[in-house]
Amino acid sequence: MRQRRRPPPFSFLLHDLDAGEGAASPSLTGPPVDIVDDGKAWRLVFEIPGSIPSRLDLEITGRIVVLRGERRATEGEPGQFIRVERVPGPFERALELPDDPDPDRTKASFSDGLLTVTIPRLNRESSRTIPIRRTDTSKR
Repeated sequence: MRQRRRPPPFSFLLHDLDAGEGAASPSLTGPPVDIVDDGKAWRLVFEIPGSIPSRLDLEITGRIVVLRGERRATEGEPGQFIRVERVPGPFERALELPDDPDPDRTKASFSDGLLTVTIPRLNRESSRTIPIRRTDTSKR
């Protein structure tokens, strides 16, 4: 009997909404990303050289993380280009996380062409006291 092949560990984190169902490769215009899960949060590291942080937009809606921005074209280089591999222009990258994130505690930093986004998991185990309002039933 032939065994089913297991997907690589954490392959569910690589669900790229731009490239189609179950794709594990980045879309043609989206930046490459590394995703690390430490059990308490996800760390996404996007490679975006030539981008300006003020022109990047990071949005979390439900379990979907969307990064939008623009790569600047190489300008002012003397001579003729022999090869162009960097794709200039606008980009968008959408990824689905495997569990609910906590967008209120998400942090992002940009350094040396890398955007690092730390997204904590939503803590469902924390407790809070729910106040109970008393309603006067004698005024019916």
